[in-house]
Amino acid sequence: MKPINNHSFFRSLCGLSCISRLSVEEQCTRDYHRIWDDWAREGTTTENRIQAVRLLKICLDTREPVLNLSLLKLRSLPPLPLHIRELNISNNELISLPENSPLLTELHVNGNNLNILPTLPSQLIKLNISFNRNLSCLPSLPPYLQSLSARFNSLETLPELPSTLTILRIEGNRLTVLPELPHRLQELFVSGNRLQELPEFPQSLKYLKVGENQLRRLSRLPQELLALDVSNNLLTSLPENIITLPICTNVNISGNPLSTHVLQSLQRLTSSPDYHGPQIYFSMSDGQQNTLHRPLADAVTAWFPENKQSDVS
Repeated sequence: MKPINNHSFFRSLCGLSCISRLSVEEQCTRDYHRIWDDWAREGTTTENRIQAVRLLKICLDTREPVLNLSLLKLRSLPPLPLHIRELNISNNELISLPENSPLLTELHVNGNNLNILPTLPSQLIKLNISFNRNLSCLPSLPPYLQSLSARFNSLETLPELPSTLTILRIEGNRLTVLPELPHRLQELFVSGNRLQELPEFPQSLKYLKVGENQLRRLSRLPQELLALDVSNNLLTSLPENIITLPICTNVNISGNPLSTHVLQSLQRLTSSPDYHGPQIYFSMSDGQQNTLHRPLADAVTAWFPENKQSDVS
């Protein structure tokens, strides 16, 4: 039997019947069970379809909104219950997905072999599609999406980002440019791509990780940043407001071809007793080494025994 990849059969069955609602639901349940049992019998020896069907039946019978079919080595999926809100099918061997329930708000499909995604549910809030090495593009993103994790795929471009997005994790792809960033974005992780420039940063941004790209310049930084990693790029200068970031902010600029003048100025500034800016890590080499250096004031304090450090800090 060829697996059914959409819910149209069940929608039509429940919509066209003239008998009582209870009888229709019972008929739908029997049909789901029959199709799932057939699907289980046709599985390969490496797939754990029997366990998947057991979990599917529990989900259907209890109306549980969360369905977890992860780590079962599945290569395909049968029709899924329409009522589920959160679906975890991560770490399987899926190459494609069936039509998803329109009620889904969370979808985790990381760690599969997907090369294409279907149209995504419009109510989706959280999407994790990381570690699908053959995935090179994304469909249009749902309008209410808040969190997108698409790490270590083969993405070359991104679609327009919804205005509701607050978390974007897309490390380890092939991106050369980013779309306009949503004004609510708080976390941007894009290390290990091929970016030569970045769009303007929203002031809401708290975490910015853009190491291991090809960036030559940075625009003005949001003043509420808590972490900034621009290591291993091609930066020769830094934005002026980098030293005005909060004192609790960690900044990593190591591995960039910054001039000796810039680095000496940084060390002189950060070692001043009047300095109250961020913790900045940098390399005093020509950028070929990534040894991290603490500000001089911290280094000098570390030379003294612990019971004396407070006297010199």
